[in-house]
Amino acid sequence: MQLDLFCDNRRTIRLNDAGELLRALRLEEALAVFGELLAEAPEDTELLALQGLVAAWRERLSRFHAAPAGSERLHDLWRELTPQTPSPLAAALRALLVDELRQLPSPELIYIPPRFHIGTLLLAAGRFAEAEHWCARALGAGIGERGRFLGWRGDALTRLNDPDRAKEAYLAAFLEGPHEVDLESLQSPLIHDLLGSLESEEHDFGETDLLAWLPVWGWLRGAFGLPLQTLMADRAVYVDALEAAHTSRSLPMPRPWFEDMRYAEYLRTTFRDDRELVRVRRRMRQLNGFMFEQYLEKIRGPEGGPAVRT
Repeated sequence: MQLDLFCDNRRTIRLNDAGELLRALRLEEALAVFGELLAEAPEDTELLALQGLVAAWRERLSRFHAAPAGSERLHDLWRELTPQTPSPLAAALRALLVDELRQLPSPELIYIPPRFHIGTLLLAAGRFAEAEHWCARALGAGIGERGRFLGWRGDALTRLNDPDRAKEAYLAAFLEGPHEVDLESLQSPLIHDLLGSLESEEHDFGETDLLAWLPVWGWLRGAFGLPLQTLMADRAVYVDALEAAHTSRSLPMPRPWFEDMRYAEYLRTTFRDDRELVRVRRRMRQLNGFMFEQYLEKIRGPEGGPAVRT
């Protein structure tokens, strides 16, 4: 920070000192700095507020260190973090929570809704590579609410400037658990733009279905890829699973519709089978006419194209 040589910068210097003490969780010493400054300016409202916040955190940390070890103790401390917590102190507290969580068994599986997890703590701390690592570990270990963790992993990859892997994570999130995704904290402008554009269209499905349709809409708008590896590996197994999903209606309709679209593109571009392609497209049109028309527009291209048999 550049200081004005013609002004008394003592207050600024000492506040910077206090900030460094807060980052080190040396709260008693930080309070002493505030007391020193308040002796010179006893009515300074900013200093009084800081002193009160730090004093309250001193008491909380005293109770925290006296409490029995475990995730609930950490969660209780995390819940006390608010936007009013001084930023250097908040950073130090998140680092403390991360360190404490790492010492517990299977930290990747410690999750208390809606957002208490080592991965989200690291996201908030700006430690994006570590956040991605811990979200991936949680998913690999079989944590619940996969849509939520895939979305957080996508956020970490977005902040790491890895857009291709971020899109893969977001696509998986909205396929596996669209209503689990933490939209309030989602950090992808792309996803918010997709949702906004879908909301603005004239379609006949309800607001609750918007998130489930996002994978389809994302591919139609060129945001998501359409992986065909599963189909190439074993078409018969894939088709059997797809037909079973349609028969049982065990999944919300947007998911098998996405898989129909994927199958149709496989039949159109990789393993040409016109009779099967017509059958699948007919089902797509019957299940959702709006999305089917959007699909036809995409495969015909901007210049239009030959009529598509459906």
